[in-house]
Amino acid sequence: MIDVVDKPRQGTLDPKLEALLDDETHPKKGYVYCAVCSHVVSHIDQRIEVGGSHEHDFVNPYGFRFHIGCYADALGCALSGEPVAADTWFPGFKWRHATCEECRQHLGWYFANAAESSFYGLVTDRIQTD
Repeated sequence: MIDVVDKPRQGTLDPKLEALLDDETHPKKGYVYCAVCSHVVSHIDQRIEVGGSHEHDFVNPYGFRFHIGCYADALGCALSGEPVAADTWFPGFKWRHATCEECRQHLGWYFANAAESSFYGLVTDRIQTD
C-alpha cells in the first residue's frame, strides 16, 4: 500500500513551523525547502520586498556572488554567530548566518535592525520550492 502524504515529513521542527504544517487552512503547497536535505525552512507566503525587491544580487568582500530572496520568516533555519554590522548589504541591519536546522547547510543570513525589524535573505540556489 502506498502512503499518501499531503505535507512534508520532518524530523525536529520549530513548534511554530510544525503548527503551520498541521494547519488545515494553510495551503499544502508552496513550501520552501533546503536544497540539500529537503527540510522545510519557510513558505512562499513569507516572501517580502526589502529595498523595493524580493530578490537581490550581492557580492561579499571576498568576491563571492549571491542571489538572495527575502523572507519575513524562515522558521526552519538556525541562526549562528553574533550580529555583525560590517559588510552588511542592507544599511542599518546587522546580519547573522542562517543555516538549515536539519543538515546545517548555509542557506543565507538573518538581518535585524535596532527598530526590531528583521528578515531572512536566503540564497536562491540553496533552496527549492514545490
